[in-house]
Formats: sequence, C-alpha cells, structure tokens
Amino acid sequence: MRFINKWSYSCAKGLAGILEENHQKKAEYYFGFQVALGGIVKTVLLVAVSMMLGVLIPTLIISISFALLRKVAGGYHMDTYGKCLFVSIALFVIAALIAKHTYRYWSIVWLAIMITLTFTIGLYVLIRYAPRDTPNRLITDPKERRKFKSLSIAYICIWLAVVTALTVFEMKMYTLLLCFSILQELFAITPTGHKFFDKIKYGLSQKLKSF
Repeated sequence: MRFINKWSYSCAKGLAGILEENHQKKAEYYFGFQVALGGIVKTVLLVAVSMMLGVLIPTLIISISFALLRKVAGGYHMDTYGKCLFVSIALFVIAALIAKHTYRYWSIVWLAIMITLTFTIGLYVLIRYAPRDTPNRLITDPKERRKFKSLSIAYICIWLAVVTALTVFEMKMYTLLLCFSILQELFAITPTGHKFFDKIKYGLSQKLKSF
C-alpha cells in the first residue's frame, strides 16, 4: 500500500537524520517501519471487518493460530501489502464465518475425521516442505532448516492435543477454527498453493491496473 511506503520512508528518513546514520541504516529502518506499520494497518482492518460481520473472536483465533505456525514454517508472500491485506482478511474472515455458522452441523465423528486428515496432511507437508523460504527470511543453513522443521512438527503435535481436547468437550466451533487456520497455512507452503496464490496476485495486479 502506497501510504505505508510513504510513512515508512518518512519515519526512516527522520530517524536516520536524528541519529545521523548512513544510507544503509536508513534502508534498514525503512524495512522495519514497513513491517511495523503494515502489521498495525492489517490488524486494525482485520478487527474492523470481523467486528462488522460479528466474527471478531473467531477471526482472531484463526489469525493467531495461522501466524504461529507461519512463524516457523514460512509460506507464500504477496508482493505488496495491499494484496496481502486483501487476501489475508478475506481468507480469515470467510473461514471464521463458515466455522461460526456450520459448527452445529458437525458431529463428533466428522470432527474426528477432519482432525485426523488435517494432522496427517499437515505432518506430510511440514516434513516435505517446511520451512518454506520467504522474501524476508531465506534459510540456507542446514541446522536452521532442521530447527524450524522440528518446531513446525512440534507445533502441529501440540495443535493435535489442543483440538482433541476441544472436541472431547464439544467445543466444535473452536476445533473447526483451528483446523481451518492450519489448513490455510499448510496450503501456503505447498507448490500448489504457491501457484494458486500467484494467480490471485497477478489477477489483482490486472484489476488494479484497470482502475
């Protein structure tokens, strides 16, 4: 989003001027402000949209669960904050709406099947593809790769324990929310997911050009 880039540049320029830093440091500050301001804008809009649709807590649960696994497993990144913002909000809110309005129709048996499939697919995807490099984090050290892969597998094992407990206590909506969040992140790691999001990215680029 252009205003984030402008704000980030202004903040970086001002901070570099105050600290009398060189151009390299200003570039580092610029990237830092981009991440911080982009995160703030994304959070505010996510909260606003989910509140308007009555799914604030479900959306926050999905986004937090997604972000925790993404931190160690990596995944697809859009090339601009605007596209990332649009796609993230759409996926999180739609998943939250589906979970909120369908959980009553899920039996314990079908939830157990959902959990089993999610865990099995997740274990396969994480062992084969995680950690997936991102533009902001290229992992080339074999030790680092093994560490993040191990953390990813540990996360989904903890996830399995949590969703199993939620299902036992018949907290069906929360089970679905955690399943949807993990499936979204797993998809973003796979080559198929990358191709899918590439199509969305190029489609959004064409739409923006037409305005």
